[in-house]
Amino acid sequence: MDFTKQIVDNQARNLVREFPDLFSEYADEKHKISAAFLLLGVSAYLNIDIEEAARCLTDGGEDGGFDAAFIDENGNGLAVVLFQAKYTFNLEKNAGFPENALEKAVMTINTIFDPSKGIVLNEKSMSHVNEIHALLNEGRIPRVVFVCLNNGKRWGNKGDAIINRAFSGQSQVSFEYFNCDDIISYGNRKKKINADMRLSGMAIHEDFNYKSVIVGRVAVPEIARLMSEYKESLLQGNIRYFLGKNDVNNAIKNTLLDIDDNSNFFFYNNGITIICEKFSANYLQKENWIVKMDNLQIINGGQTCMTIGNVISENTDCNFSNAYVLVRIYQLDINDAEMIRKITVATNNQNPVDLRDLRANDERQKLLSSGVKELGYTYKTKRDAVTKSDAAIIPSTVGMEAVLTVWREKPFLAKYHKSEIFSTYYDYILGKDNETLNAAQLIIAVTIFRFCDRERKKITSNTSKNILRKYSSHLMAALLGRMLLEENKWTLEKLTHLNFKLAIDYFEKNCQRMYKNAEDVVLDSINDYFSYMGTKLGGLDGRTLASAFRNAGFCNRCFSVLTQREKEVL
Repeated sequence: MDFTKQIVDNQARNLVREFPDLFSEYADEKHKISAAFLLLGVSAYLNIDIEEAARCLTDGGEDGGFDAAFIDENGNGLAVVLFQAKYTFNLEKNAGFPENALEKAVMTINTIFDPSKGIVLNEKSMSHVNEIHALLNEGRIPRVVFVCLNNGKRWGNKGDAIINRAFSGQSQVSFEYFNCDDIISYGNRKKKINADMRLSGMAIHEDFNYKSVIVGRVAVPEIARLMSEYKESLLQGNIRYFLGKNDVNNAIKNTLLDIDDNSNFFFYNNGITIICEKFSANYLQKENWIVKMDNLQIINGGQTCMTIGNVISENTDCNFSNAYVLVRIYQLDINDAEMIRKITVATNNQNPVDLRDLRANDERQKLLSSGVKELGYTYKTKRDAVTKSDAAIIPSTVGMEAVLTVWREKPFLAKYHKSEIFSTYYDYILGKDNETLNAAQLIIAVTIFRFCDRERKKITSNTSKNILRKYSSHLMAALLGRMLLEENKWTLEKLTHLNFKLAIDYFEKNCQRMYKNAEDVVLDSINDYFSYMGTKLGGLDGRTLASAFRNAGFCNRCFSVLTQREKEVL
C-alpha cells in the first residue's frame, strides 16, 4: 500500500474530527472524508489555510462538475482555479482519474465561461458562477486552471485527447493533475533546500553593500534537473494558479522545441532570479562554476523553470544542449524580509506572488503576534499543513482579510483581491500613526468576520435574505464592525486591550440582533439601488447581484443607511 495514501487518508480523517462544523452538512462518514480530502488538496495547491479553503467548496449535488472554486482579480484579468476530486477508499487500488470526469470538466469550462449559456447548479456553485459572470461582463479576461485531484494516478492518453480536442491552441485554459504525493510535498515545501547548480561559460561574482551576487548562464537541462529533483518546492510563494498554459509558457515551449532557434533562448527570456542564505564556488576556476547554494528559493522565473522542466521531460529525444537561460543568484540575509519583498515584487512584473511568508518576519507582524498572544489567542504568520480547529488560532491571511473588510471597510477589495492583501494593500491594512492596527482590533475583526461567514450558510424563512447571503458575507462583517463602534460610541483607535473583553462580550450578546439589523439595511439598499430597473431583489439575476457587492458605491450606500438608522435608534 502506498504510504503517502495512508498519510493523506489519516490527515483527512483527522480533519473531520478537528473541524466537525465544516462537515456537518454531509450525511455519512465517507462523504465527510471525501470532502476533507478535497479540502486538503485545495489548501495545499493554493497554499492557503483550511479555513480559507473551506470557503471555496461547492461540493454537492448539481455542483456543475467542480467541487471547489477560487476566484481572484488580477489586473485586467481574472484568475480562476476549479477543482474536481475523486477519492477511493480502497487504498490498495490505484485508479486513474476518470475520463468521463474530464469530459464533464470540459463541458463545465465551456459553459461557465460563456455567460450566454444556461446552467443548473446548487446554490454554492451558482454563487461562484454568478461572480465569474459579473467579472466577465466587465470585460475581464479569464485564465482558468482545472485541477484534477485524486488518490490514485493520472489519466491516460484518452484523457489527454479529450483535453487537447477541446483546448488545443487555447492559451486561457490548462489542466493540472494533483494527488497525495503533491499534497505531502506541498505541506513540506517550506523546508530548506540546499542544492548545486552548474553554470556554463564565464560568470560574474561581486560583493557590495554587504551582499553578494553571481550573474551567469545555465543550460536548460540543468534547470530541468533541479525541477525534477525538487519540483515546485523551489518556487517561492503561491504562484501556481498563475502558471497555467498561457501565452508566455507557450512561447517558452515553442522556442525550446525549435532546434534551429533554441540556441537564442538566452536572448529571448528574462531569466531566473534566485535568493539564498549563502553561496560558494571555486572562483579560481575561470568558467563553468558549480555554485553551491544554501536555502535557495526561485523568486522570479517560475514559469520559465516549470515550462523547461515539463518540455524536457516530455521531449527526451530533442537536443537542448545549446539552450541557455540567464540566472541571477543573490546571497542575502534571509531574515531581511523587506529586501526580499522588494526584490520579489520588482522582478515579478508578470505574475503576482503571495508574500505572506516574506511578511512573517516583518516587525509589525511580530508585534501583532505578541499582542495577540497576550490576549489569549495565537496569530499564525505561516501556513501549517493542517490547522487544528480552534477559534483562538488566527492565520495571518484570515486576520488581514478580516481587517481590510471590517475596519478598513473595503469588503469588495478583501473578497476579490486576495492575492494583493500582502502586497498592494498590506501597509493600508496595518495602518500608521493613530490608525495603526493593534492586537485587540485584529481579534475583534476576525471574530466578526467568522461570525458572518457562519451565518451566511444558514437558511432562514426569508427568501430574500437567503438570496443575499450568497454574496453579502464580507459586507455584513463591515457593517457589524461599524455598528459595534457606533453603539458603544467608540472610535477605532480607542479599541484596545483595555476594552477588548468588553467589546467581545458586547458583540457576543448582541451579534444576532446586529446581524438582523444589518441584513435589513442591505436588503433595503439593494432594492433601492436597483429601483431604476423597476424591479426588486426577487427579479434580479445572480450576476447582477454579485456585481453590486463588488461595487464600492453600493457598499458605501449601505454604510450611510446604517449610520443614519443607528443615529435614529441611539
